[in-house]
Amino acid sequence: MPIATQDSWKHLPAPEQREPLHFQARYTAGEYARLQQGVIPREMEDKWFIYLHDGWLRLHRSWTGNWIYALRLEQDGEDWTVTDSWVNRDPEQYQITDGDYDRKMLANMLQWLIKGPQWPGSEGV
Repeated sequence: MPIATQDSWKHLPAPEQREPLHFQARYTAGEYARLQQGVIPREMEDKWFIYLHDGWLRLHRSWTGNWIYALRLEQDGEDWTVTDSWVNRDPEQYQITDGDYDRKMLANMLQWLIKGPQWPGSEGV
């Protein structure tokens, strides 16, 4: 499976309207390696384009290219920690405004990315 890069799919730049997400997570080296792989959409049902660039995990909607979530990952010993995060708050690109929902959605998406599409609870990601 090819590693996703910023050139793997169409996407828009970071929105001007964004809000700190205060997402907290820690990943093992193996989990980080899976996050590094990202996601390149293969069919219309694939909802996300995800790639790592300059230390930021960037999560874009595949159909529109809108950049929805961003996570800064930094190495901490053998693990990797989220040190910064934000969510798109441009109402023309993303209408959800509930930070708790966004953190839960993001946590589910990252577990789906790490564990694969067969992970229970990954429906709707």
